[in-house]
Amino acid sequence: MYDALVEERSRWLIVEPGEPSPAVSASSRAELVVLEPWLDPAVAAMEVRIAADGPGSAATVIAYADADELDPDTRRRIRHRLGVCFGAALRDWVDEPHW
Repeated sequence: MYDALVEERSRWLIVEPGEPSPAVSASSRAELVVLEPWLDPAVAAMEVRIAADGPGSAATVIAYADADELDPDTRRRIRHRLGVCFGAALRDWVDEPHW
C-alpha cells in the first residue's frame, strides 16, 4: 500500500478537473504517507496511516483543514471523494496484480 501511495499514485488516483494533484510531503516507509495539497481546497493535507492487517494492510485516512469546522455539505463532499479515492480506486489498485 505504501508503494501505491508514494510511487504509483498517478496510476490509480484520477484527478478531476480543477483539482490539484497531491504530492507526498512526508512519509515513513510502510506506515505513514502525508499528501498535500489535497484534491479539495478545504483540505490542507491528508495523512494516511498504514498498519498490517492479516495478509494485507489497513489504512486510516485523516483529513486536515485550515478551518476549525467544515460545513455539512463540504464534509459530505470530502467524505464522498475520500471514499472514491481510498475506498474504491486505491483498494482496486492494490488488490489487483500489476506486472
